Amino acid sequence: MTQTPAPSTPPSARCLVCAARLNCLIGGLPRARQVRLDPWISEVEFHKGDTLQAEGAATEVVRTIKLGTVMLTREGIDGVARPVAIVGRGHLLGQWRLLDQPTQVGALALSSGRACELPVASLGESLLQDPVFLNTLHTGMAHTFARLADWSQVVRLRGLPRQLVASLVLLGEAQGASAVRLPSHVALAAVLNTTRESVARTLRQLETGGHLRRIDRWHAELSRSHREVFTNDLT
Repeated sequence: MTQTPAPSTPPSARCLVCAARLNCLIGGLPRARQVRLDPWISEVEFHKGDTLQAEGAATEVVRTIKLGTVMLTREGIDGVARPVAIVGRGHLLGQWRLLDQPTQVGALALSSGRACELPVASLGESLLQDPVFLNTLHTGMAHTFARLADWSQVVRLRGLPRQLVASLVLLGEAQGASAVRLPSHVALAAVLNTTRESVARTLRQLETGGHLRRIDRWHAELSRSHREVFTNDLT
């Protein structure tokens, strides 16, 4: 069952200082267009385990992830929804509604976080035909396609060490930080089609090899030598 995050205070001028603004549908617009949309934007909180988007559903809002980690899923021909990517800051949910299409992937929160929410009805026909707005929307869609392609090639890398290093690189880009907040071993195992025991063991191997530095239980940082993993003869 989809859980709708509880709304909080509208962000208004906070768009100007938001860390996600360069990757955000609204943050990428000229300020004059942002001002027009400011009254409609709400910042909402979500929690680990929340369903932020259901595949195939119609949605009346678009959401940009401001903080937190989200797993995208896609239903296969066998009717089973499987993880296809892990995304974070700046990722846009619900964008297909702007093209009168249903959602193409599900979205499940892997951590608590925040998103900026904008009702589709607030955009109006004029803005949906605005070349500047459409260019920003298409840029966001291109980024989404690229990120899905990134994750699809991760699982084709030979050996779990390579797959995990590549995953941490993508997570760092999604979170905008070198120190990555790690998803659970279960989540990483699901997206890489392996077991959580294998993930835990391989992360320890990467740490022992000097390619990964554990900051605490939930955070880690790749070392400068991490690219050696792609050239080493690993299984």
